[in-house]
Amino acid sequence: MSFSELGLNPDFAAKIEAAGYENPTDLQKQLIPLVAQNKSVIIWTQSASGKTGAFLIPAINHVLAHPIEEQRHTRILILTSRRDRVNQINYTIKRLMGDEQQIRSGFIVSGRPYQPQMRLLRRPLDLMIATPGRLNDLVDNNKADFSKLEMLVIDDLSAIYHKGLHGLINKILAERTTACPVIAFVRPENDIAGYARAVLAGAEEIEVDDDRNPLRLIPQVVHLADDYTHKIALMDHLLDEFSGEPTVIFTITSKVAKALAESLANHGHMAEVAADLPESERNGSASPILIYADQDALPPNLHGDEHIINFELPQKVEDYEKRLHDINPDSREEAVIAVVLPRERDNLKLIETFLGDSIEQCTLPGLAPLEHTSGFTPAVRSPRAPRNNHEGQRFSNGNGGRQGGERDRGARPQQGRSGGGANQQRPPHQGQGGNGGGGRSYPNQQQGQGGRRDSRPDNRPAQGQGQGQDQQPQTNANMPADRQQRKGPYGRLNGGAQRKREGGSYTGSSNPAPRRDQGGSYEIGSWEKPDYTQQGEKPKTDKQVVIRYKEKRRIVTK
Repeated sequence: MSFSELGLNPDFAAKIEAAGYENPTDLQKQLIPLVAQNKSVIIWTQSASGKTGAFLIPAINHVLAHPIEEQRHTRILILTSRRDRVNQINYTIKRLMGDEQQIRSGFIVSGRPYQPQMRLLRRPLDLMIATPGRLNDLVDNNKADFSKLEMLVIDDLSAIYHKGLHGLINKILAERTTACPVIAFVRPENDIAGYARAVLAGAEEIEVDDDRNPLRLIPQVVHLADDYTHKIALMDHLLDEFSGEPTVIFTITSKVAKALAESLANHGHMAEVAADLPESERNGSASPILIYADQDALPPNLHGDEHIINFELPQKVEDYEKRLHDINPDSREEAVIAVVLPRERDNLKLIETFLGDSIEQCTLPGLAPLEHTSGFTPAVRSPRAPRNNHEGQRFSNGNGGRQGGERDRGARPQQGRSGGGANQQRPPHQGQGGNGGGGRSYPNQQQGQGGRRDSRPDNRPAQGQGQGQDQQPQTNANMPADRQQRKGPYGRLNGGAQRKREGGSYTGSSNPAPRRDQGGSYEIGSWEKPDYTQQGEKPKTDKQVVIRYKEKRRIVTK
């Protein structure tokens, strides 16, 4: 039997098959026709397998089959006991609908601001996914109205009842109309069975046979990761969400465990490797985040309330059993999380075959894998864009740059100071002989003690120099040898510091005469002219105070 034979919308049935759901399960074969007849249903099941698709398919089909032109309320409410289930449901909606998102959905969970969620309750949504704690707060403040609900789905009535939030269910059931069907998943327990039959009197009942591997009774989810960096980002997000609660992480080797601890420490999470701790400190109170490696063969000390993350999936099913051996399925509410890379797909399939069912996949907001299908084809990320427009280019500024193409593979880049070409040889060190043009020259240096260098202010060789020619240094007749130095920014000496001139008017510059514009202001470096006077004027004998600026000067006569 296919989904199209269950009376679903033809387009929606095609999308379901395209999402990877080939044939309906036994639960879906019984539930979908009953919901189509607008009947309330109680599903007695011990495990969480297949629940998401079982209630989402009839819920979405109801929205598509009964469109509303002027919608002003939430049509379908889905109550789930865990925050991670909210992400699972959102992910399944996207898988079922594909690229054409015709379903408007929203979620209300704890840990988020109240005001946006209050506004969300007044929006015309097709599906509202909520955890009972935060929704109960909004109901107590009279911020919610359930009188126009068209369908109510209770994901795990037993967990909500044990948390003491069944009063919220009573309020919703009291406000709903009789035309609003209810789908409730309940564990077959004595204290819950009577309550479920009392509040849902006359509902149809479906019993799911859970005669399978007991590990399948433990709620489990899978997060797909594209690469190791994506995996660490998922771990960082999950640990932030757990906010210091006890967490146990499993790896295969101790080497990966230590590397993971270092990576998490870089993100602000203090994780400890269990093999490095004494047995008395392997608990959630002493070390909130513990990493166990299968290679160390240490039995995990689990109490039932820890968050469990499989950072690596083992290659043997026996190792996976050892990790979850101490978990009690009846009291376990938090899902066991597995972060899976594409290369680990064979390990995942092996575990799913052992469990007898597939593990649900979910995603986190903003951390969805590049591959959105149910397969595990490695996603190819686009190459990283250059950080700026000059990445990968070499600049020819006279300091070893090259013009015209990349250097040969394996060739050593030139380190010369003279801006030579690709075949230029390295200049000799200071004090060595040679005719190269890359040696540094000093005022007292004799010819033949290395290459000469032009004394241009930017320390670059003049035109035609640096190509194996022995050039004579250009010096200024008024420039003392001890004052030759490199200028700072804006053409000023030593970063523009004002220095008192002694025994003359020289400022230590090797620039030609300054240029002046028609307005009388000086360009950068124009104050380096001796005595700072106009051409043709006699030097002033009065004492002057010169205030130097970037582009102009001011003279105050005392």
